[in-house]
Amino acid sequence: MNDQLTTFIAVAESKSFNKAASQLFISAPGVIKQINALEKNIHVSLFNRTHSGVTLTPAGESFYQDAKKLVAAYTQSINHAQNLAEEKQVVKIGVGPLATGVGTNNLWLEISQKYPNITFQFIPCSCALGSFNEFLAGINSEFDLVSSVYDVNLLRTYSLTATELDLTPLKISVPIQNPLSNKKCLSLDDLKGQTIALSPRGEFSCFDQVRDLLEKETTITIKNINGFDIPVLNSCVENNWLLCSAEDWQTAHPMLKAQNVDWDFTAPFGLVYGETHRQVIDQIVDFVNSNH
Repeated sequence: MNDQLTTFIAVAESKSFNKAASQLFISAPGVIKQINALEKNIHVSLFNRTHSGVTLTPAGESFYQDAKKLVAAYTQSINHAQNLAEEKQVVKIGVGPLATGVGTNNLWLEISQKYPNITFQFIPCSCALGSFNEFLAGINSEFDLVSSVYDVNLLRTYSLTATELDLTPLKISVPIQNPLSNKKCLSLDDLKGQTIALSPRGEFSCFDQVRDLLEKETTITIKNINGFDIPVLNSCVENNWLLCSAEDWQTAHPMLKAQNVDWDFTAPFGLVYGETHRQVIDQIVDFVNSNH
């Protein structure tokens, strides 16, 4: 239809099929064919045809004024879309000791290669789990998304959503001075007599499952902690507490060593972002869902 409108405007302004054909670099019969098709489509006669040329009918004159506006709007829309496609989209990713997103490093590279218009900035963020709202509050204000373990209930509370990438095992981080740091895999018997730091019940459902198991062993002391920030990790090292942690957090503190445990507890890991978000986030999520 747009080609027909362009041809129509050329004929209307030149008052000749031949002149319009020359301007548009197509044949005169091709011009006539497009005009005939246009008139047939809209059921209106647009031109008075004579041996000396063509003139617009009253209906054609009205249509000419509107056609110019339509073609101009169409051209403007294309230019706007092309400009947006070429415009650099900066996506800010929150990172920190407990939001390392090591498993997503290749993902950002893949997206950058697929969409050259998307660039990433990495923004330090608060990562206190006991005060997880501080961590999540940065989404849509300080950064666009984080790659982290998450809890469905917390997502709902803070109007967030997530795209799952994996299920990450829960581990026990052991101070390196503790003999358990030398074992390849810990058993429940190994945990007897130890103090294990956990977030308060209700903060994270996966840690609550661990708590349910540990509370059955009377020799295990559970220490409630207010978060998983650096001061808390330092306290674990200083007091020789074990720490229930996610696999992705094993580099959070150099004096803690994340050990496998003979259990099947996991936490969902993925991209966490606001329920309301920028369109570029949809582009990233679509890529993830199609390729991972």
